[in-house]
Amino acid sequence: MAIIRAAEVAKSRLSIASRRLGTADPVPSLAGLLDRSFDLPIGDPRYGRNALTPGVMPLEHSWSEVQAQALRFDLEPLGPQASPISRRQEASREMRRLVSQSYGKPALLWFDQQSEPFRGANIHGNARFGAWFGAAYDRHGLGEAKVYYELGPNGLVELPPTLQHASQVAMSCLPGLTPIFTSIACGRQQGAQRIYFFHRGDLRLLDLEPLMHRLGVGAQLPSMLTAVGLVLGGRFTLPEGSVIIGLRDTQRGMEMKLDVLLPGVPDPPQEMPQLIDMLLEQRPQSRYALAHWRQAMTPDDAWGNPGRLSVVSVRVNPQQAGRLTLYFRPSGYDRSPSRSRNRNRPGDELHLAS
Repeated sequence: MAIIRAAEVAKSRLSIASRRLGTADPVPSLAGLLDRSFDLPIGDPRYGRNALTPGVMPLEHSWSEVQAQALRFDLEPLGPQASPISRRQEASREMRRLVSQSYGKPALLWFDQQSEPFRGANIHGNARFGAWFGAAYDRHGLGEAKVYYELGPNGLVELPPTLQHASQVAMSCLPGLTPIFTSIACGRQQGAQRIYFFHRGDLRLLDLEPLMHRLGVGAQLPSMLTAVGLVLGGRFTLPEGSVIIGLRDTQRGMEMKLDVLLPGVPDPPQEMPQLIDMLLEQRPQSRYALAHWRQAMTPDDAWGNPGRLSVVSVRVNPQQAGRLTLYFRPSGYDRSPSRSRNRNRPGDELHLAS
């Protein structure tokens, strides 16, 4: 039986998803990165040794209310045997190539300026993954490209002044915060940088109130409490190992993002998909978009399941109440598709290399 590389399955899955969602196909522009990142056979257990999606192949799908029609995914470049510095260099190269091709010289100059502290030949000795790469494709093409850079012990001094200040405010309000990585994203109209913190210890959601007021998003606390409390079945204290907080400076003011890592939450409600739908009842367009996304991203032999929900994220800014982003460890990347069991929809034929 022919050995099938994981890259071939990934490219086929992403192409099929793009057709179902009505977006541009990401594979023509990212084939090289996918080939270099997933060169091992499908189902190889070495893929599980990664920091993005530990235990499974490091390619993560997500759906966001603010990019509801997009095909979004993140991946860890270059496979399980690559060094953190190699991943950082690879992610930076791909980002620069895509930004230059899609958005032109001004965007590339902006990215180079923002990422300069993180693109050097040196990396701190305790680095775990180095960098991840992310992208979002809509019907017009590449809507956004993003690199996540792992931060070292002195990572905060390499941030822009506004993010440095917001970080100091956050750490003074929540002493359990530790900076872990930063993301730099480029879109068609603008770029943005976000700083992410891991929270040590349990977190009462009400303890976010002083920080949110100082960041200018205190009025959005009720919407965050409602979203997280409903989706988690009435839980308002998050245990250690389940919280990441992200801060981003935007034209609307400071944006705060609360990521709940579900593997760190004991006994999450089994009816979480229904609770998410209940939360979105007041936003019918988002609810419809999520239902369409679920259908498009589900392999035909997965019985309506696009994958295992791994992160529930809520973001707020001064003008916008809580909006959801959901991250999935997708189904179907641990095995090669079988035509006998994979009842493809019209136009979904798989073209796998033998």
